[in-house]
Amino acid sequence: MFEKRLLTPKETILKAITEEKEWIRAQPCPSPKPMIPVIRVEPNPNTAGLMSIYTDAAWNPSTGEARLGWIIDDRISKTQHSASLTSVSSPLMAETLAVITAINFALSHGLDAVSILSDSQILMNTIKKRENKLEIFGVLRDIYSLLPSFKSISFSFINRTANVWADNVAKQALWALNNV
Repeated sequence: MFEKRLLTPKETILKAITEEKEWIRAQPCPSPKPMIPVIRVEPNPNTAGLMSIYTDAAWNPSTGEARLGWIIDDRISKTQHSASLTSVSSPLMAETLAVITAINFALSHGLDAVSILSDSQILMNTIKKRENKLEIFGVLRDIYSLLPSFKSISFSFINRTANVWADNVAKQALWALNNV
């Protein structure tokens, strides 16, 4: 338009595709994901005797939909699980729902000694201190009421890079739903 050129629809689409490919080639290559061994040689000393459960959530603010992901790591293999929820109010609520869903899963599968790991530092600190937050009050109360059902349960914050698998499970489930 600025050059006073008129393009046919076919030329416009071809130009858009060409420029998109050029833009993609100009983007930096993503850093490779860290390799995580499938089988640990030694048990993790921080969770000796506990089954590790990594949790994460992906939340779509425009729809209020959340996908929860959790990984059960029994030191021999990992199993991945996911769940879908609607009408979720915030990312913190989605993370909290991922934790309680993993706790309920553990109880329903007879796991009575677990370590819950999440990359939500606010949530893990809130649960460890047995605090209440208005935004997630009801779900926190449910979590606290389930704690006596375990022989042993711990909650730990882990870095996002250590929680890649649970993050991928949640995000892939949300992506799949949005592309259906």
